[in-house]
Amino acid sequence: MTQINNLNDIVNNGLCIGCGLCQSIAGKDSIDISMSTKGRLEPKEIKKISSEKFNTILNVCPGVIVEGLPKEKIDTKAKHDLVWGYYLSLCYAWSTDNKIRFESSTGGLLNGLSLYLLESKKVKFVLHTVTDPEKPMRSISKLSYNKEELLNSNSCSRYGPASPLDKFHEALNLNQPFVFVGKPCDISAIRQLSKIDKRVNELCKYLLTLVCGGFAEFTKSQDFIESFKVKEDELSIFRYRGFGNPGKMYIKTKVGREHDREYNSFWGEESTWRVPFRCKICPDAIGDSSDIAALDTWRGGSPKGEDEGFNAAMVRTKKGLDLLNQAVKEGYIKLGDELKINDIDDFQPHQVNKKKAVYARHEGMRKKDIPTISTNGLRIKELYDLNSKEFNLKEEEGISSRIKKI
Repeated sequence: MTQINNLNDIVNNGLCIGCGLCQSIAGKDSIDISMSTKGRLEPKEIKKISSEKFNTILNVCPGVIVEGLPKEKIDTKAKHDLVWGYYLSLCYAWSTDNKIRFESSTGGLLNGLSLYLLESKKVKFVLHTVTDPEKPMRSISKLSYNKEELLNSNSCSRYGPASPLDKFHEALNLNQPFVFVGKPCDISAIRQLSKIDKRVNELCKYLLTLVCGGFAEFTKSQDFIESFKVKEDELSIFRYRGFGNPGKMYIKTKVGREHDREYNSFWGEESTWRVPFRCKICPDAIGDSSDIAALDTWRGGSPKGEDEGFNAAMVRTKKGLDLLNQAVKEGYIKLGDELKINDIDDFQPHQVNKKKAVYARHEGMRKKDIPTISTNGLRIKELYDLNSKEFNLKEEEGISSRIKKI
């Protein structure tokens, strides 16, 4: 099988998610992350990386290795599901702040929890992804220290490419407690880094994530604004969703022109998203190793209209459960009815299908002599073994057409 010998091997084989952790490890003088012609953020080595730093990258890169919840984090009271993994609590939840709830992607659960952590002084800052104020189509990582910084940065769903971890070592070097909010692949990378850098568990107090459908390549957003004859440098606002649940895809230009499109007309059909190859082989899009994972709650997997905004909270660790309960007690989060795994299956049928299919896709890559992701504790082989031979063969063969488009 083809071996990964350098950064280009990760990128050229479609394994890179653009998280930015490699740059955080090696430094901006060694690795540059820029937008590719395909609309992905990709790292490029601009100065020779030492073998020691490259080995560190290999041990944490979510394009190389992804694992489930660390054994020491699994509570004895946790329930377990073959698709969804470990969880201590499963319920509807949303922010009690009406502004947060309305402007956030769904019910404002992650922003509500982040705000509670800041105002209770359990953390000093939130490391999360926000709109680039200079280029609102694009996303950047940010350290937010107060409510204004947290909420005035359009930090709701950023469906385009982002590098949430490019400032992670900068955050660690501040030697202050913080919470990280990002995608499941980012969370996995942090868990791997914690094995070799003790500061991670000491300082990164909470890992919060969303159940992720993958991100759309930047070209998808470019096509959207071009359909209205708008150029990127004309924009003052660009929203993927929010200001309602799910809210509309919305843009506003510097001279006041406004355009929008209904959620389902733009995001309703996942096959049109143009997600990168790495998302199609993702072994953990559900936040297996997070403390809390937030998800949409649309029956059948897509919205039928607008509502007030309701997240489902999948609480995976005792630390996550304590956080949720404290935020509820202090009035930051409202809990709704308890949910069952069958409900989550109904809300997220595409996640169930992907989890069942992903091992076969990895097998297809291996048969084509293409390196793939090393996994552990994610149950994908067990699910593969329960599939029909026809299903697995179809997924193995289907990966061949996708490989050609890497």
